[in-house]
Amino acid sequence: MIIGSADRRKMHPAFTLVEMLVVITIIGVLAGLLMPAVGAARESARSVQCQSNLRQFGQVMIARTASDPSGAFCTGNFDLERDGVPTEIGWVADMVQRATLPSEMRCGSSGVENAKAIEQVLTMPVAEIVDDSCFDRLGSETYVDDQGQTITNILRKISDESYAPSSEDRVSLIRLKMLEKGYNTNYAASWFLVRGEMRLDEDGNLKPNDPNCTDVDPRGKNVTRGVLTTRILDSSKAPAGTVPLLCDSSAIGVLSAPVGDLTGANLFAASMVGSPVGSTVQVDNDADGTAETASAFYLRTPSFAVGTTKTGADGWLKQWNHDSRQDYRGMAPLHGGGTCNVLMADGSITVLKDINGDGFINNGFDGADVTGASTEFWTDSKVESETLKLASFHSLTSKGGE
Repeated sequence: MIIGSADRRKMHPAFTLVEMLVVITIIGVLAGLLMPAVGAARESARSVQCQSNLRQFGQVMIARTASDPSGAFCTGNFDLERDGVPTEIGWVADMVQRATLPSEMRCGSSGVENAKAIEQVLTMPVAEIVDDSCFDRLGSETYVDDQGQTITNILRKISDESYAPSSEDRVSLIRLKMLEKGYNTNYAASWFLVRGEMRLDEDGNLKPNDPNCTDVDPRGKNVTRGVLTTRILDSSKAPAGTVPLLCDSSAIGVLSAPVGDLTGANLFAASMVGSPVGSTVQVDNDADGTAETASAFYLRTPSFAVGTTKTGADGWLKQWNHDSRQDYRGMAPLHGGGTCNVLMADGSITVLKDINGDGFINNGFDGADVTGASTEFWTDSKVESETLKLASFHSLTSKGGE
């Protein structure tokens, strides 16, 4: 029996336009429902990978302490301005020397793929590079290797050839001697890892290591004691599992010139988080109790008049121990749910959560709206990372009350 086209249409009726639109709508709704779940799964995978990167860095640092005579976790920070040649000094250089390439292990959850050190090498004037009044920024001398090749580090090359800041010559050098060799990161070192502790004089003020150097930057080397060592960690009153080494870092600027095929609009990240600042807003009040002036210490490094006593309610020790915290505003809660991954000194990973969604991890700072106090950071005083989870006092030898 031959079936005609009309009969075939009756047996297999076609979709009407309305039915097709309904199907398309249902598919669109299902896709819309699935997309957030797919995005969340991808972000979760990126966060896990970022944690894996940090663990690997931790393993290299801990292994380094066994071979280093002083038991140091690293040689310093990835920071030309404060530490020296970033291909020779700092935790990133330490990693590269041990065949671990931080540039290939950047956190994929971040929109930032460059380190501040890249910008420093790109823009620092030659006069500052050769200025050795505080420390040597030129690094190792040029030499001829066993194969007869002349080896010159990136800063000496810039100095010898007088390459101008942000020039194509500098861009080419950065690509050749930094990016292609693994010297880049979007993680930040903690102040405890690379600076350790403040050096204080009898008045409670910052005390220079080198009195001939005028640098008193609290994140610099001249007024701090040096990198974290196993001896310091063993004598610490803070458990190793609370002492941060590296963390997800926030963006702080844009490169002065593009240096490679990197995403993130050539943003660069903070190289360090931490350093003690005043954490409590102390105010003078009128008779009616109205707040007038915020404490001069709030979010600033404490400083004192000559002759200030050490002990007592008005002594400088109270300000350092009780009313100061590590300034961790550079820790970036960039993962799903507002979380930040932090590598601790025992090799573990701690996940900190930005509970109130203000973009910062509050580790014990006042967030009250007080005249003269900065309120552009924490929206309230809720502590999102207590001391037992994240070491926050001015020194690892302090528990805040001693």
